[in-house]
Amino acid sequence: MQRITQGEAAFKVQNYPRVIELLKPLAGHRLLKGRREHRDVLEWLGVSQWLSGAEDDARLVFAKLILEWPNFQLDELVYPPDLVRFYDARRQDMIDLGVIDPNRDPSLKKRLVLVRRDIDREVPTIAYFAPLGVGQFANDEPGKGTVVVVLQVIGLATTAGTWLAIDGLKDDSGFIRAADEGKATALNALWLAGAVIFAGSYVYGVIDGLANQPDGPESELRYEFIDIDTLPPPPDAAQIQLVPGPGDVGLGLGVVF
Repeated sequence: MQRITQGEAAFKVQNYPRVIELLKPLAGHRLLKGRREHRDVLEWLGVSQWLSGAEDDARLVFAKLILEWPNFQLDELVYPPDLVRFYDARRQDMIDLGVIDPNRDPSLKKRLVLVRRDIDREVPTIAYFAPLGVGQFANDEPGKGTVVVVLQVIGLATTAGTWLAIDGLKDDSGFIRAADEGKATALNALWLAGAVIFAGSYVYGVIDGLANQPDGPESELRYEFIDIDTLPPPPDAAQIQLVPGPGDVGLGLGVVF
């Protein structure tokens, strides 16, 4: 906010080159859009550019001002008539082109804003060794996780069912009768197949889960209506400076509070 304060002071003493130098980086700043401070920035900047003879630059700045504040008017008692007519002509052009609606309520505080939310999915590495597709579901891959679950359930059910069936073929002494040896061999092969399916899908689930583990927070983008008065103020670019990097090697960015 220091730049805005300095820009206002320069504007009051008609130091227009200084106003342009201070406020031009803030025009259209994403954290200022829709706020009263941004309206002041655009007004002072556009007026300073026009009075400095940079009419094309002033036309662009006034367009930004009119887009955000369609009903805003320059004070005829403060500014030269030619400047007021220049601004009004730009505003009328935007109305004629359908760019703005002059009937929009200027007191409307909410704006449709593209919001990015960083979602940190911290899952312990040990969890990826769990069966039933835990790693895939943790990586937000439900389709792949469902396949792993189905295969492991089939493998587990097959091994359990065939084990019980083989156990049922045994006599009281715990041996399989000679007449049932062929059936027992087939069931044993089926048990082995079930065990292979379960073990294979488990190993695949663990390896795939660990290989696709997110490196950091995931970003989610969506539009939301947000009250612009609740937005934090922008960082003061004047307080950001280059400083020596770690070990005096290279350069880094430092912020002065």
